[in-house]
Amino acid sequence: YQHIADFSEDSEVEYVCRPGYMRNIRVKSTLICKNNRWRGADDICVPRLCRYPREPANGRILLGEKFTLGSTATFVCDPGHRLVGSSNIQCVLKNGVVTWDKEIPFCEPIPCPPPPDIANGAYSGTIRGEFSYGATVTYHCDTVRRGEMPFSLIGDASIHCTTTDDLNGVWSKPAPECKVVRCERPNIDNGILLSSYRPQYTYKDTVMFDCNLRYTMNGSATSTCTENSIWEPPLPVCQQSSCDDPPDIANAAKRHIIGSLFPVKTVITYECNAGHEYSPGENTWHIECLPDFTWTEVSHSCERVRCPAPDVQYGKHRHAWRYKENNYEYGDSVRITCNDGYAFRDHSNEVVLQCTTSGAWDPEVPECVPELRCPEPVIDHGRAEYKSREIYTPRTQVTVTCDSGYVLIGEASIECQAGEGWTPQLPFCEKVCGPPPKIQSGQHSDLRKEHFLYGSKVTYSCAEGLSLVGEASIYCTSIDGENLTWSGPAPECKVVRCPKPVIAHGGMTPPRHTFPYGEVVLFSCDKGYMLHGSNKSHCGDDSAWHPPLPTCQPGGSKPGAGGPSWLEQVQGTQYEVNETLAFSCRSAGSKSILSTTCSADGKWVPSPKCETPIQKGICEEFLQTNRVLQCGASLERVKTVLEIRKLYLEIQKLEKELNLKANS
Repeated sequence: YQHIADFSEDSEVEYVCRPGYMRNIRVKSTLICKNNRWRGADDICVPRLCRYPREPANGRILLGEKFTLGSTATFVCDPGHRLVGSSNIQCVLKNGVVTWDKEIPFCEPIPCPPPPDIANGAYSGTIRGEFSYGATVTYHCDTVRRGEMPFSLIGDASIHCTTTDDLNGVWSKPAPECKVVRCERPNIDNGILLSSYRPQYTYKDTVMFDCNLRYTMNGSATSTCTENSIWEPPLPVCQQSSCDDPPDIANAAKRHIIGSLFPVKTVITYECNAGHEYSPGENTWHIECLPDFTWTEVSHSCERVRCPAPDVQYGKHRHAWRYKENNYEYGDSVRITCNDGYAFRDHSNEVVLQCTTSGAWDPEVPECVPELRCPEPVIDHGRAEYKSREIYTPRTQVTVTCDSGYVLIGEASIECQAGEGWTPQLPFCEKVCGPPPKIQSGQHSDLRKEHFLYGSKVTYSCAEGLSLVGEASIYCTSIDGENLTWSGPAPECKVVRCPKPVIAHGGMTPPRHTFPYGEVVLFSCDKGYMLHGSNKSHCGDDSAWHPPLPTCQPGGSKPGAGGPSWLEQVQGTQYEVNETLAFSCRSAGSKSILSTTCSADGKWVPSPKCETPIQKGICEEFLQTNRVLQCGASLERVKTVLEIRKLYLEIQKLEKELNLKANS
């Protein structure tokens, strides 16, 4: 269509691709004229592609996404390699074919020249004698004969092949040297060598230093022998920084010492030991470390504190040969005693004085005063024992013992106290009962006791299966007011059994099958019967019931009132159930009206009873006649009277003691 200049509406033209391009099958190959514009795809022909170039060994390709006509591929080598050939190739049309314009390059290792030789040494690290990028050689010095100084390798022992322009190889560093290096033995004043000692120090030998106590290091603590046979950094210097230990002073101690270093202006305090001073009343002083590291002058010394002579009026030194007049020092002790007839105010016989740190005696020098005494301890029915002394001075101790048949009431050991007499108060000897009588097949409650005071009680018990006949308990008492005895004979242990009590028209409680001695049963009658006799009975030591068993009779019977004052006369002898009876009791000429009712079980409710009033003067009667046990009083009453008697005897004894003290 090159000869056509104008195209009409809807004209259609078809395109043919030039060499190096190919038809795009995804779009139409024609364009249509519409509204004075060509309409259709603009990528009817697309460039042809070159084949993928292979990557060189030890290298890589830098290129775009597609190998189209006109595109360029760039080749680079890995580090240590150089490119042989062109680094750039282009996709071109050659003889109608799309291809690369140059051959694909390749990468080869960068070579280095042989490493330099050194005097007195050689290198190692290669086998074929070829040195390419990355190859390493190591130098070493020749060995020497025994006794000769060895060669030291100066510089880095190893060097490697590298490159600076990615084309030619060079060695990383100059070759080292082999030469003899010898450093002098490292010595520093006022310091020590910490590292191990060697007879010779060669290249790169390193040593460490430390300064002596109270010296400070100026410089580096480590130094190394260099290739020039000198120590670098230079050897340090130890400079004095502290005074020496402060001197020791006899009988003194150093205060405020922290650590073992004493720099300039350090102050040390000396203090005399306890009981010492360097001048009267002074026991501390100070010294200071001067700029020349010496101490200020120490001219003091600590001497013992002195005490005055302990002179005591009416007293003396226990050991006269140790008397020192005015030469008593701290730590000395003196024993002081009072002359005969004198004693210290604390009533002691001897005192030990100690010379103290303050120059005073401890305790204070005492005073001897006229001696106080206690009266002789007089004990009725006893005696006081104290080495046959007749004079009882304060702090004298005596032991009190009683005669046979008496026991001690109070403390056995007493002591004479100044102004207070005997402490604790004088004891007394109390009469006692002997051991209570023994019984066969039984024992009393206090077998371990040997003495029994007035009023003491013992209770007897029998072996299993036996009955105790008599009073179970007896008391230590007095009948004549002088001598003590047991209140009654000891009971007996017997085998006692009573027959079962049976009454017609009645019963008993509690129900049992066997009835040993002392067993008590209660009786009652059936309804409509009255009890004649006692409503209770106990099994006696004769295996009989006491009082005799009652009987049950029809109806009720006349009630009776217990006690020594009898029921006043009433009419009749038989009474009906629920019948009420009035009665009166006679006592000392007066009467009291009471009443009782006959119940269905034949008993009077409440039970009529006339009580005996307490008789005045019983205590007076006892105290005057001592015959109260002859009155037939009950056991409980006897116990009460015995307690009263005991109190009476104690009052008499106290009065006697008070009289003795008043007479003395």
